[in-house]
Amino acid sequence: MRKIGSSNGLAWRDLRRNSLESQSLPERIACESKRGQVVVGQINQILLVDDDISSLRVLCEVLKRAGYRTVSAKNGFEAIQRVEANVVNLAILDFDLPDTTGLDLLQQIKHLQPGVPVIIMSANTSYGLKLDAFEAGAFTFIAKPIKLPQLLQFVSRALDYQRRGAAVSRAAARTVQVKKSFFMRWIRIIR
Repeated sequence: MRKIGSSNGLAWRDLRRNSLESQSLPERIACESKRGQVVVGQINQILLVDDDISSLRVLCEVLKRAGYRTVSAKNGFEAIQRVEANVVNLAILDFDLPDTTGLDLLQQIKHLQPGVPVIIMSANTSYGLKLDAFEAGAFTFIAKPIKLPQLLQFVSRALDYQRRGAAVSRAAARTVQVKKSFFMRWIRIIR
């Protein structure tokens, strides 16, 4: 039996069985919990997109137990609806979806919410696919079957990256605002 992580002592099979027994086969899955290690007032919301409902449930449960809020979709159309309706801090996308590819969906998500890091997951681990994913702007690529400790590590890194990017953007906006006000004062003095 493989362990998910040494700190929580959960077994993969137990987690999968518990998550499958506790939920009927819904069209969408929403698991929510608060993450304790974030900036006050900020809840990390992760979009999960996979056409395999059982994998989606397991990933949702793993991330929920790790303290994240998740929004799930089983295809690209539902994913875009979720991104339009919610602020997403991270997207984890399967490459092979019924109505689109993970790379096309990545580009649409980046268009709607530019600062969101995206993790692509796929059973196809060819170098060409990985290179295409990184060129499209993916934060990282995870091979299936997913190693849960590795997934949680990548999620943590991606959210840290997203937080630092948001902090840099806010600092840059403040700098521009200060420079603009300074410039406006000089214009008034010159007139």
